[in-house]
Amino acid sequence: MALLLHCDEEVEKCSKALLLKEKELFAACEKLTALRKEKAADLEKRIVAELSTLNIKHASFQVEFRPYTMAQIDEAGAEGLDQICFLFSANAGEPLKPLGKIISGGEMSRFMLSVKTQLSDVNEISTYIFDEIDAGISGVTASVVAKKFAQIARNTQIIAVSHLAQIAAMSDRELLIEKVEEEGKTHTLVRILSKEEQVREIMRLIGGGEESNSAKVHALSMLQECEKYKKLCHA
Repeated sequence: MALLLHCDEEVEKCSKALLLKEKELFAACEKLTALRKEKAADLEKRIVAELSTLNIKHASFQVEFRPYTMAQIDEAGAEGLDQICFLFSANAGEPLKPLGKIISGGEMSRFMLSVKTQLSDVNEISTYIFDEIDAGISGVTASVVAKKFAQIARNTQIIAVSHLAQIAAMSDRELLIEKVEEEGKTHTLVRILSKEEQVREIMRLIGGGEESNSAKVHALSMLQECEKYKKLCHA
């Protein structure tokens, strides 16, 4: 009965207490946003540097934080109130735009490789899968990609579909994907290559015939160099 008699006072008291907690929560969200912005600025620089090594030399990358107000406090959760958008430009002079709308498949693979290289020691993902990582790269850039794979593979399994000898040679286990026709139907087969088969496959990828002694020497040299690099990564 006393509660009913003094309900107005109780409502006002609870409202004030709720407003106080909402202000505390909003302050915590703002603090979290400030920390994120600080880390994002550092990550932006590191990602751009990684992209430069992957033959996207004029890339720009920015993490955009959308503003929020106290009126949105009901939307706050364990992650705060932040909504972010990745902005990207691959070419000099082009404006930053939402990454998902303008990035190509090959650029996306290299962008994700850059992100995963930087975060491989802190996330809890057990396997990364890369496809189209070959698009638009060769030579030195391909070797850089292969080395980044080796670095990430210290802690995380990588599955990569590749047509580049440099990347294939860096693998711990190479699988061959091939299509065969049987009784009018096409089947996709995947099989693990032996060491000898891996040498022949790398010879094929570098454009040397199976009987080419120079191609075999080159393939074996690539495998040896990759093994040395992997040992350094795991040291």
